[in-house]
Amino acid sequence: MEENKRDFIITPIIDTPCRPLFCNNVSFDEWILENQHKRNKDNPFRVVLLGQPGVGKSTTVEAVFSLNNYVSAIVEGTTDIVEKVFPMRDGFSLSIYDMPILNNDVEKNLEYEKMCKKILPKCDVIVYVIDAHSKNLDEDCRILKEFVLPICNTNSLHDNLILAFNKIDTYSETKDPNDPELRWNVVKNCPTEKLKNTIKIKLYYFVEKLIDEQLVGYKESIKAEQIAFYSAVYNYNIVDLLRAITKILVLK
Repeated sequence: MEENKRDFIITPIIDTPCRPLFCNNVSFDEWILENQHKRNKDNPFRVVLLGQPGVGKSTTVEAVFSLNNYVSAIVEGTTDIVEKVFPMRDGFSLSIYDMPILNNDVEKNLEYEKMCKKILPKCDVIVYVIDAHSKNLDEDCRILKEFVLPICNTNSLHDNLILAFNKIDTYSETKDPNDPELRWNVVKNCPTEKLKNTIKIKLYYFVEKLIDEQLVGYKESIKAEQIAFYSAVYNYNIVDLLRAITKILVLK
């Protein structure tokens, strides 16, 4: 793909989490209140979270859906699926599926694929959480291409998938943890200017990788609005992740 086209795709994606002002006071309950006429109360909102160990799935659930002290019940190495149902406002409910962690065990991978085929078609939203502090995306791209996307495409769920890049607040840990200009501004709850530039460089690399893997920027690939960069711990830019989720629910 030519350089100008890459920049045209990448720039709006990486600019979003680095805007000067953010609306962090987001509420899934408020969204339900505004859109309850579009949904049957007997039909719970179903969300499945996928991702490798330590990516912050539990903190993502807490931040997006205002569920305090949510803890994943999945034990690494098991092949159990855990469904948790939470009551929301006005009689609605939220069903969250915790999926087992994918590893390099061939037999468990086959079992994982069977579970994905069983659960993903039932869900309104599929959130694949990625650690934005990760050194590379090779394993995540493999999981997406070999397991997640084929199931989504087969079941017409391609537009229901969200790539959620968590932990953008942690970039200073590898860049220079002793540099005060690279520390998160906890007072304003936003990155410093120097950290903001560091974040944009790392995000540029990530989106380039997605383009190289033909996961973004091609026909039938993941759209820009299906990608969110955020910090669940600081509740930073959660509004974009919530917007991506609720947009899918509105179209259901």
